[in-house]
Amino acid sequence: MLRKRHWRLTLSLILAAAVGMTIHSASAQQYPEREVRVIVPFSAGGGTDLVTRIFAQALGDKLGRRFFIENVAAGAGGSVGSRQLSEAEANGYTIGTGTSSGIVNLAMDQSGFNPLTELEPIARYGATTLVLAADPKLPLNSFSEFVAYAKQNPDLAYGSSGVGSTTHLAFEMLASAIGVRLTHVPYRGEGAGIVDLMSGQIQLMLLSLPAARQYVQSGALKALAVTSVERFPALPNVPTLVESGLKDFVVDAWYGLYVPKGTPATVTELLVKSVNDIRADPDISKRLLDKLSFDTSGSDDPAAFKAYMEKELERYSAAAKTTTAQK
Repeated sequence: MLRKRHWRLTLSLILAAAVGMTIHSASAQQYPEREVRVIVPFSAGGGTDLVTRIFAQALGDKLGRRFFIENVAAGAGGSVGSRQLSEAEANGYTIGTGTSSGIVNLAMDQSGFNPLTELEPIARYGATTLVLAADPKLPLNSFSEFVAYAKQNPDLAYGSSGVGSTTHLAFEMLASAIGVRLTHVPYRGEGAGIVDLMSGQIQLMLLSLPAARQYVQSGALKALAVTSVERFPALPNVPTLVESGLKDFVVDAWYGLYVPKGTPATVTELLVKSVNDIRADPDISKRLLDKLSFDTSGSDDPAAFKAYMEKELERYSAAAKTTTAQK
């Protein structure tokens, strides 16, 4: 009798464990079971927003649920939106895009929001370059003309996508390199700044190429230089800052996917795979490159993403010490 009860108890435990494993497996396979919020920490119309929308659409198509965008455009180099992401429930139903601005913001203020410790990186989407864009009404047609004009007109104002953003520090690095000081006007994202740049309220911006391209090609803005190592195919006649005389002046604008810390591994692993599958999709990569000049070549994972951010933080921290940029 005792032996029979023992076997019954053992069988019950085995069945319970099997049921638990089945439920856990089913739960992992079913993610996402409802729509997913994707936080973009900048305003609509900027490079971060445009690229994220394409990835969100692709994630929805791939995983069978809607991934919808929520723009949290509160300035501060995107740190407000990133902080909101870090405080969300870690269940996979609130995810978000982060950018190089998050690292720049930290480089300028070590006490600020730290995406390295307060968020969990998934994978980068890819990268693009920045464009030195000018109000077309200015008498400028080259980078050398800009340098001369800026030295003669210290009242020039440049816009950025927020205090502590990549475009803020990069412009201060540029001003320091050519020996001028300009007035900084921060916005809550590139989109808002572009409106004022085209209307002449400000005269200059460093813009991500995805945001600037259509305006440059239409003549609404004038491109003087790009911050990539080599000229970008989309703007073959626009020189790099390196070839314009600023040795080693290279700034990449990269975007990537993050989740709140503590998000289940089954979810993060699926998102890593999905982002890399999207990056490798020939139709999507061609669309991003042709329409937004955003390069998705390669692949990424959380460890590589974190290591890359650590190197970027070291580089921008050193740069911040040589400029007059203030948070």
